[in-house]
Amino acid sequence: MALIPCQVLRVAILLSYCSILCNYKAIEMPSHQTYGGSWKFLTFIDLVIQAVFFGICVLTDLSSLLTRGSGNQEQERQLKKLISLRDWMLAVLAFPVGIFVVAVFWIIYAYDREMIYPKLLDNFIPGWLNHGMKQAMEQDSEQCGESKLKAKVKDYPENGEETCLPWR
Repeated sequence: MALIPCQVLRVAILLSYCSILCNYKAIEMPSHQTYGGSWKFLTFIDLVIQAVFFGICVLTDLSSLLTRGSGNQEQERQLKKLISLRDWMLAVLAFPVGIFVVAVFWIIYAYDREMIYPKLLDNFIPGWLNHGMKQAMEQDSEQCGESKLKAKVKDYPENGEETCLPWR
């Protein structure tokens, strides 16, 4: 089976998260030198959760490509465990934390920007990096929730093939 665009999309999402993480860690901010460093920010924690989740998605894709048609029961059992881990991580961490971070950030930002993202931070964090840290999580989390709903009701297109979603 050839690599399909869904799997390529998941790899691209994983690489974008890794790029955002590397750029964020390269920023010299005074708050990074205090107790907790970047880990005291829920946005950073969510970024790590999303990167790990899409890493597991890519690992699941690779495992399914390598074990398909092999007939090895042990490999199939391990693949089912990996799929269960991916589904658990989406349901318990990636989706709820992602939606919470994005919703709370933009609601507070709309109410009073200085409360959550002071203009002083514009000197440290470029606009594209801030946008990447918030919007990518929102889009991925919303799409993940939508895919799980579709998967539960077995919503397949008329041709009988499963829809191509980046988190599934």
